[in-house]
Amino acid sequence: MKRTGAIACLAALMVMLAATFSFGASSFQVTNTYPKDGAKNTTKDNMCVKVYFNHAVGNKASRAANKDKFKITDSTGHSYPTLIYYNSKEPKYVLMLIDTNKVKTTGKGKNTIKDNTVYTATISGDFVDNDGNKLGKDVKISFRTMNQGRNTVIYMVMMFLMFGGMMVFSMRQQRKKSDENDKDEKEEPFNPYKEAKRTGKSVEEVLAKHEKEVARKNAAKEARARRDKELDEYYAREDDGCYHVKGPRPIAAAGCTYKTGRKALAEAKKEEEARKKAELKATNYGKNPKGKKK
Repeated sequence: MKRTGAIACLAALMVMLAATFSFGASSFQVTNTYPKDGAKNTTKDNMCVKVYFNHAVGNKASRAANKDKFKITDSTGHSYPTLIYYNSKEPKYVLMLIDTNKVKTTGKGKNTIKDNTVYTATISGDFVDNDGNKLGKDVKISFRTMNQGRNTVIYMVMMFLMFGGMMVFSMRQQRKKSDENDKDEKEEPFNPYKEAKRTGKSVEEVLAKHEKEVARKNAAKEARARRDKELDEYYAREDDGCYHVKGPRPIAAAGCTYKTGRKALAEAKKEEEARKKAELKATNYGKNPKGKKK
């Protein structure tokens, strides 16, 4: 009886130890992918699938064994040319990439990536890690490409709404400014008694303050009118590339004190001409060189 019990305990211990080792060694599997299974609006350009494992892959033996263990297919089952890249610095990572030399993203054809279409990346269950462990079952990641036509329409609608909103906002601001100007122009008649009652000041003080305010506003309006008139006159001139002035002015009017000497020369020339004229007249214009006899 004791011998039977000892054998049973030994058998149970062996089973427990075997179970411990089997659970301690994790099986080879995929831990993460990008895009995720069921992802939407994925890009067509440079279509790829990133796969992360829990074991290292990519040594010489596993590369040779996994050469044909990846594929990307569409909803009809058509398989696209695929390239596989490993990363020595990140041995648990594999990149599945569509061969862009053989696949187009525009136009028509069997090997053309289409909009709004479901594609499936499949990793064979025979895919092995660096130690020869297999996945055991196929891993599939399905994803849908973006609908470029619909996205373009959405972008256009958003741009239209944005520009429309900007125009509405600008029009409202202009209308508000116009209303404020109209309100300033259409002021209510001034009532000195009402204002005196409201402020608690005398009627004389209220009237004096009002007169100053009116004078200030009138001066501002006159200045604004003069400025507008000057601008109108300026823009009304002929645009010939020249700067126009109201009339000729001496350089001294601009503050210059430099004397060129031209005035003195002109006066000397005038005196010389007068002297010659008097001399000619005295000699009867050359007929009497000795001059007229008195």
